Amino acid sequence: MKKIYLIFLIPFLFACEEVIEIDLNSSSPEIIIEANLSNSNEQSFVYITESTDFYNPNAYKTISNADVFLKDASGDSLSLDEVSPGKYQNKQFKIRQQNQYNIEVNYKNQKYTAASSAPNIVEVDSVGYKLESRPFNKDKKRLELHIYFKDDPDIKNYIRFVVYKNGEKINRIFLYDDRLTNGNDIDFFFFNFDEEEEFKSGDLIEVELQSIDEPTFTYFKTLRSALARSSGGPFGSTAPANPTTNWTNNAFGYFSAYVFSYGSVVLE
Repeated sequence: MKKIYLIFLIPFLFACEEVIEIDLNSSSPEIIIEANLSNSNEQSFVYITESTDFYNPNAYKTISNADVFLKDASGDSLSLDEVSPGKYQNKQFKIRQQNQYNIEVNYKNQKYTAASSAPNIVEVDSVGYKLESRPFNKDKKRLELHIYFKDDPDIKNYIRFVVYKNGEKINRIFLYDDRLTNGNDIDFFFFNFDEEEEFKSGDLIEVELQSIDEPTFTYFKTLRSALARSSGGPFGSTAPANPTTNWTNNAFGYFSAYVFSYGSVVLE
């Protein structure tokens, strides 16, 4: 079986990304709904905020007193309670793979709906690391993080990696799809060009491998491109476009029903 090596660079992770253009409208107040449902009830929640500028994290307010409902393919439904300002949760609920879920948010006489399908879980085989020479300076070494898993040849896989270093989430969007690597053993690895942010001996690295559906993948892919444009990356001279959403009624954000596996390693 052929093993495929996929490299991801930090912070230059946008350089080869395909850009999907979306109309930009970030000046008027917009509702933003970030809904995550997973196979862990602790990680199933909905955040609702309102922002005058999607790309300015300080220009938003939380939305309270919204009504949030979930429904699965069998028609069973439940409501989510507001557990803190703008955060809605039902800890009795967790999703099952190969099921579709619908969500409805009602706020100020407006209804917002979305649907998402939870794929089959992809298991992390292992998380490892290698000490490699830095480019343009072979005398200096760097630690590369490697995530190993098997791509299922019978289904289309869309994956988001969420990575934590010493308990802190790495604020990057890591994505994989099997368009060119279907059915292979995958070695997904990345490193940081910034020496101050490089992985170091003693770091605890934790990885969630989230199996997501195509609309969720498209959202994060277009969000990544939009953030690259707004932050002065390789495409920073052009206006950022709003990421593609799966919500109705012009809401921003996403609804993701996903299942995840977990791996970790202590760098030595």
